[in-house]
Amino acid sequence: MRFKSILSRLAFSFAVIALFVAAVLGAVLLPVLSNYYSNLELNYLRGNARTISSFVAGLLSGNVSRADAQSQIDNLAFLSQTEIQVYAANGHLLYDSGVPQNLSVNLGVVNQSPTSTNGTMPANQLQNSTVVPNLCARPSAQGGVVYPCVQVGGSPFGFFLNGEGLTGNGRSNLSVTSQVLDPQNSSMIGTVRLSEGLAYGRAVLTSVAKVWALAGLIAVLLAAGVGWFISRRFSAPVIALTGVTARMAQGDLSSRASSESRDEFGQLARSFNEMAQRVENTISTLRAFVADAAHELHTPLTALHTNLELAVDEPDPTRQTLFLTRAQEQNQRLEILVDGLLDLSRIEAVGTSSDTVMLDLNPLVQELGELFAARAEQAARLFALELPAETIRVRVDNSQIRRILTNLLENALKFTSPRGVITLRLAARDSQAVLSVSDTGIGIPPEDLPHLFERFHRGRNASRYPGSGLGLAIVKALVDEQGGTVRAESEMGVGTSIIVTLPLHS
Repeated sequence: MRFKSILSRLAFSFAVIALFVAAVLGAVLLPVLSNYYSNLELNYLRGNARTISSFVAGLLSGNVSRADAQSQIDNLAFLSQTEIQVYAANGHLLYDSGVPQNLSVNLGVVNQSPTSTNGTMPANQLQNSTVVPNLCARPSAQGGVVYPCVQVGGSPFGFFLNGEGLTGNGRSNLSVTSQVLDPQNSSMIGTVRLSEGLAYGRAVLTSVAKVWALAGLIAVLLAAGVGWFISRRFSAPVIALTGVTARMAQGDLSSRASSESRDEFGQLARSFNEMAQRVENTISTLRAFVADAAHELHTPLTALHTNLELAVDEPDPTRQTLFLTRAQEQNQRLEILVDGLLDLSRIEAVGTSSDTVMLDLNPLVQELGELFAARAEQAARLFALELPAETIRVRVDNSQIRRILTNLLENALKFTSPRGVITLRLAARDSQAVLSVSDTGIGIPPEDLPHLFERFHRGRNASRYPGSGLGLAIVKALVDEQGGTVRAESEMGVGTSIIVTLPLHS
């Protein structure tokens, strides 16, 4: 039988466990009970065999007719509910009672005091009588000899009072043999074999087996029900999470799982929600990225296509060269834009390298400042470098910090007029390392400041300057990956400062 759901598998597992436990219990209990009642029946046969062999000794050694002896043996067989076979010393069968009818008698009342010679109890002694679990073969006299009342051993269940019959439940296959000894010289004069006793334990075993089977069936059904209930409780969060994932697969990226519980399922739901949020953010970023990239690529592609068409149709070589030069400029612009898009997509999608090290910022900033001072001098700009006296250490990626500062310095150089000033500063403030690049350039309009670090955003006054609008977006992505923050301060016509903060190493 195949089960496709965890719910049905758990319920089936509970039922199998209950069935296994019930089977083990029955496999242990039934043989133990069978052995116990077999021993009781065997002890019953042995006890009666000893008593009957003593009685038979009197029959074989006395002057008793065969008919009377057979009658006595039949009585004993009936009372003991066994087949009695008497053999001579040479093994010859003398008497055989056959299998008796099932016994159904009332327990007699025997007085502690001597009874009358005929084995009955006077009525005036009844009040002094005592109930004893004894049955007696019928007393008889032969040749003037009165044979005494012979005690017959009780069954494993005792004898029943108040007219309740002792009934058999089939015959046992057990048998015992006892020697018959001569009362005069204790020599063996024969043997007595008792067999075909009542199988008293068989009814008990049958009843126990039926009860065990019924209890096992009930236990299996209850276990399956309990397993179904528990599995429903356990699988409910998984089913709910499956529904959420199905809705996400259909395009509903805002679907979230319930994470109120504090168990493992709640932890799974919270992890799933975090993953779903990142997926949604990534998809949203990708969609915006594609839309922005398509918009930004459309302008240079259109200009490139136009210049190439004009160059093809232009007969004047001078103007044709002009159109081709403009097409080449648009191609370079496209190349820069595509490179910036690839860099930004890699940073936002998979992050930067995790090769962080403990880094002294002082020598790094001084090295970059000295390299950039030469470029500023060639462009007729002034460059200033401000370093603190104390050493500032941070845990960052060396190459990414270099790229951040290089992008900021190139931006400052681009938007600063000749004889303007560009300043690179390093300081420590409030357990943070502060890197800033300031210029005395054109400044940024106040309405553009909130969008300064968005991809493809360019200020209204920056249209005459070359650029893709991706430089500061890349800077922000890199700073975020280093666990820092970046912000801008600007005033129109005065200048701009881009400030990067990084956590100091404690």
